Amino acid sequence: MNLLEQSINTIKKYQTTYGSYIASPSFSQYLYCWFRDGSFIADAMNLVGENKSAKSFFDWGMRVISSQEERISKIVDRREEITQEELLPTRYLLDGRLTLDEWPNAQSDGYGTFLWALARCPDREFIEEHRDSIELITHYLEKVWKIPCFDVWEESEEAIHTSTLLSIAAGLKASETVLGIKTVWREVVDFILRRLTANGRFVKSTSNSGVDSSLCWASAPFGLFDNENPLVINTVEEIERTLVFDGGAKRYIQDTYYGGGSWILLSAYLAQWYAGTGQIEKARAVMSWIESNANQNGELPEQVPEHLLDEEMYRPWVERWGNIACPLLWSHAGYISLSKELSRKS
Repeated sequence: MNLLEQSINTIKKYQTTYGSYIASPSFSQYLYCWFRDGSFIADAMNLVGENKSAKSFFDWGMRVISSQEERISKIVDRREEITQEELLPTRYLLDGRLTLDEWPNAQSDGYGTFLWALARCPDREFIEEHRDSIELITHYLEKVWKIPCFDVWEESEEAIHTSTLLSIAAGLKASETVLGIKTVWREVVDFILRRLTANGRFVKSTSNSGVDSSLCWASAPFGLFDNENPLVINTVEEIERTLVFDGGAKRYIQDTYYGGGSWILLSAYLAQWYAGTGQIEKARAVMSWIESNANQNGELPEQVPEHLLDEEMYRPWVERWGNIACPLLWSHAGYISLSKELSRKS
């Protein structure tokens, strides 16, 4: 069985009867479902024709949103300033209930990613059936997108993060298409261009002028900017210069989580951009690196502890939470998406 088949089977194996995708079944902190991870996973499953799996996740997401309808409506209708503490959580128990722990849960990107992935779902009847909920979460994002929150790595809650806004803009643009309504996605993109660029490239956040490998999402996979856009090209060049080592991409230069290893999923999205710009050999080299880091069971980890940015921080994380999460379903989703992109380019 090749890794593509194994990745599909791994995701199906660990999708719950509720429709949620567990982030990682072997890592205590990841025994939950995130809107962000789940949406990328569902999109990958749609790409390979596993529409039943994807739809089951979207059903789960719609039930979660419906359970929060009163809370969301109050935020949408509020005239007073909304605080970060009032933002919807992005991490839920597998059955869709709210978690009751101290996790940094105030994150907005997951809902944007959910709308983006949902719009790519081939089942138009499903989308129309849930039109009211889609419109509600769209208006919620329009209301809260400027509020600083935790980023996609669940850090730096004091800032506005480019990858968060890319996710939201992609979701709002998707809603505009499927609902036939006008959204503020262009306003979000304009904010990115005005406030979150420097030296001809994107920056990580309003408080960090460096790069983050998630910035390639501007083009791959969200498609908000053309592959050949100079901002994208310059950003990728800076990512390559500072964050890519032997095929593996780091999150950002100050990363100390498990020492700051190389992330499978980020490498996969970067390689999608390579494929989209005709750099097929570079994309295949990344694909080979990913494949070389699957374990004997064909499972992919969250990150690979090589070329660590801070070697002294690797052991403390292992002692705190155990070994690096493996399998991470989002890593498998990234590999699936890359495989399909390379197949399309062949």
